[in-house]
Amino acid sequence: MATSKEEREQSLSHLPRGLLGLAHGLDKADSAMAVVERWLIAGCVIGMAVASFSNVIGRNLFNYSLPFTEEIMQILQIWLTFLGISYGARVGRHIRVTALLDMVGETFRKWLLVAGQIVTCALLAWLAWLAFKYVGSLTASGRVTPSLRWPLDVLYSIVPIGLGLGAIQFFMAIMRNLLSRGAWMSWKTPEIDAESGDLSETSL
Repeated sequence: MATSKEEREQSLSHLPRGLLGLAHGLDKADSAMAVVERWLIAGCVIGMAVASFSNVIGRNLFNYSLPFTEEIMQILQIWLTFLGISYGARVGRHIRVTALLDMVGETFRKWLLVAGQIVTCALLAWLAWLAFKYVGSLTASGRVTPSLRWPLDVLYSIVPIGLGLGAIQFFMAIMRNLLSRGAWMSWKTPEIDAESGDLSETSL
């Protein structure tokens, strides 16, 4: 069962006031990002459903296939994929190999987990930087989509944003492990809850 707010606060109760204030600030930031992500992911899913349904209706009732629906669905799929990086990190649902973790003691297990989070955070930040430069090249080229003529740099801006949000989530997981007792997969998800697959605290 996912930890309650009281249990999460209890894991931070040993901190001095300054660090406790930092932890509360990170908690508020995580909650705010969760709300934004939830609405964006829901919007992408609804948008894909509407575009697909509209194309089916047009093709079967009016014998006319809407040429831009496939383009919209591809764009929304990209947005959904890169928003999912941050969401998956928040609920501790990214695929990971635990063979080495399972062979060591509890304390060493936690620091191996943190080491993996540091590497993942750095990798996502680096990829976000590369994606940011790629979006900059799209801006310079002025490329647009074939049907709707939408600027590609605006549409693909979700790639560095999603990667950057994922890096932030892993950074927050690192901070949670440094500040709290126990091992944590994300700011609000203990490792035991991630392994059991219980997403009751963080599911859409």
